[in-house]
This record gives sequence, structure tokens and C-alpha cells, in this order.
Amino acid sequence: MPRLLLAYAPATERPWQLLCWLLDQRLAAIARRGGDPTIAAIRLAWWDAVLVEGDLTKGSGEPLVERWREIAPPGASKAAERLIDGWRYIVTEEAMSDDDLRDYGRARGGGLFALIAGDEGDHQQQAVNQAGSLWALWDLATHVRDDALSRRALAVAQQLMAEGNARPSGAPARPLRLAHAVILPDLKRGNLPTSGFSPTHYARLLIASLRG
Repeated sequence: MPRLLLAYAPATERPWQLLCWLLDQRLAAIARRGGDPTIAAIRLAWWDAVLVEGDLTKGSGEPLVERWREIAPPGASKAAERLIDGWRYIVTEEAMSDDDLRDYGRARGGGLFALIAGDEGDHQQQAVNQAGSLWALWDLATHVRDDALSRRALAVAQQLMAEGNARPSGAPARPLRLAHAVILPDLKRGNLPTSGFSPTHYARLLIASLRG
């Protein structure tokens, strides 16, 4: 989905938005690797040191880090910290409670969407956090192998929807609105796609893009 959404971002925003999606994918790879949770936590701590704390002794020669240091806007580290914290819920040994799932959605999804929205997200934090939380929970539900966890992630997303359904506004946030439009029917109906981004999702994206 990220590559498709980038096509709807303003041209000037695409390099930055691509970097944000790539960062989330790099963190996801840590979670997918599995193994010792302590090692995964150390890997996440490395990203925190580089992107949040600004440790210049680390990351030299790493393309994503170098690019981040070139183009990251002021204040990006705060949203990056939330994104990294969200992935910490996934790599822990502890089973995730419903509260953990809610916090995971707000941290990972809210952090990622805040990074992408940039300055546009400053005055609409609630909408950005809401849309990001729903997307993160949908993404988890459609990728995790634990069916019970997948169903609970979907249920938590439905609870969040009942609390409000605001969408981010502004041109830089257009990809976020489209992501929201694509996943919303799945959440409302309680349907979990089993074959990835399907023709149905393509159709939703096209219709949503025509509506703005």
C-alpha cells in the first residue's frame, strides 16, 4: 500500500514520506525476525539513539539514517520516538492486552502518520492519531499469524472507531486520508483480508482518490 499512496502525495513531499514508510518497514523487519526479545529491544534502542537522541557516533553509512539526517524536518524525532515505542509492544515476551493493542496503535500508527503529515499534523493531532491508530491495528490484524490476536486487534480498532472517525486534512496528508478510506470497510464489517492488497482495495483507493 505505501508505494501506491505515495503517488497521491505532493511531489515535494514524496521523498520524505517514502523515508517514513521505509523506516516503519525497517522496524517491522526487526519484529518479523523474531528470536530473543532482548536482541530485538537492543535493535530498536539503536534506532532510538540515532533518530531520537541524535547520536552522531552511530549510523554513518546507513542509507536510511544518512537520508534522515539530510531531510528530516525539525521536530521529527518526537514522532519517530512514538513510532519506535509502538514497535516495542510487538517485540516483548509479554502477551498483548487490549490496552496494549490500543497503545500500540496510537504509538506506531499515530507516530508514523504524524511523521508523514508533518506541519499539517500539528493542528489536527486528534485526526492524525485516530487515522494512524486504525491503520496500525488493521495492518497488524492482516499480518500477524496469531488468529486470536488478529481478531482482538480488529475489535480494538472497532472500539476506536466508535470514539470518533476524523480524517486528516491538507495536501500532505492526502495519502493518509486514502489509507483510511481503504481500510475502513474492512474494520466496519470485521473482514480481514487474507490475500494482501486485493483488487477490492485497489478499487477503494481509486474511488477515494477521485473524491479527494
